[in-house]
Amino acid sequence: MKIVELVESIEQEPNLVEMLGKFLPLAMKELDINVLPKIKLVLHIEDAEQPTFGKFVNEDSVIYLGIEDRHPLDILRTLAHELVHFKQGEEHRLDAHSGETGSPIENEAHEIAGVIMRNFNKQNPQFFKASAVNIRSK
Repeated sequence: MKIVELVESIEQEPNLVEMLGKFLPLAMKELDINVLPKIKLVLHIEDAEQPTFGKFVNEDSVIYLGIEDRHPLDILRTLAHELVHFKQGEEHRLDAHSGETGSPIENEAHEIAGVIMRNFNKQNPQFFKASAVNIRSK
C-alpha cells in the first residue's frame, strides 16, 4: 500500500488529504506558481547532513515530506517552505549553499512559509483541532 493510500485511510477528521486540497491552491496563488513539483509523502526523511522533515531536490523537482507523528499543520508548514524553494529553483536562484542555515535563500523560505501559513490558518481555524498523523498498523 502506498503512503497516500495510508493517509487517505487514516481515521482522522479533518484528514490530511482534505487539508492539502485546501492548502495547495492558496499556496500556489501566494507563490504565483501554476504547476506543482512532484510531492512525495514519506514516513521519515533520512538525511545525513541535516535532520529534517522536508526536502526539495531541485535537480528532480521533487519535494519530500516526512509525515509520521506530525500535526497536519506542521506538515503543511514544511510543504510551504519547500514550495518556496521550488519557486526559487524555478527562478534559478538555488545553488549548492542555498540550504545552509541562515542563508538568504533559507531565511526567505522560512519567512514566506510563515506568511502562507498565517493566511491559511486564518481561513481554516478548524484544522487546529486535528490530531497528529499516525500511520502505524492498528
